Amino acid sequence: MGIRPVMITGDQPLTAKSISSEVGIDEFVAQAKPEDKYSIAKREQAESRIVAMIGDGTNDAPALAAADVGLAMNSGTEAAKEAANMVDLESNPAKIIEVVMLGKQLLMTRGAVTAFSIANDIAKYFAIMPVLFGAAIPELQALNVLQLGLKSAVLSALIFNAIIIPLLIPLAMRGIAFKPTSTMTLFLKNTLIYGVGGVIVPFIGIKLIDLLLVVVFHI
Repeated sequence: MGIRPVMITGDQPLTAKSISSEVGIDEFVAQAKPEDKYSIAKREQAESRIVAMIGDGTNDAPALAAADVGLAMNSGTEAAKEAANMVDLESNPAKIIEVVMLGKQLLMTRGAVTAFSIANDIAKYFAIMPVLFGAAIPELQALNVLQLGLKSAVLSALIFNAIIIPLLIPLAMRGIAFKPTSTMTLFLKNTLIYGVGGVIVPFIGIKLIDLLLVVVFHI
């Protein structure tokens, strides 16, 4: 999932090593004071990393406030809950995994919708601009690959735009399913599906609407 877990504790090194090995965490910091936890969070952020912190004690409050995502346990102190971004009512530290997955899903969804929208707009303009300016610049007629008419081209693009925007709402509401994998793999997959799809769909949609307008309304 791209998460590097670090256990930061005020315990002695031997105790910290024993606990971290039992729960499968390779990296730990022992005998940490509140300022140490805060410094670690800021240091990781300075290296362009997103910091998510779980804590329940007053000593965790400074780091929880500094972290990008601060998750306090409901059973923890009031100082920790006030410093954190959110409070887990179940007091389950593993809930941070669900928080990270939700965050990545939101990020992927925003990227997918943005990629589709930008590609969609570029394709629409590429489809209708040669028609609009073909009379003034005859060379542009060669780019009219869809063979659209002047009146039907504008109307087809407007109708397509009115149809495609509501169709994106379910995608934005439901979100993109997240599966733990590398960031580059996710980026390439979403770019291929939604970026390339955003280029192809307008050409098909506008041409179909144009044919319908010509056949039905003789525009």
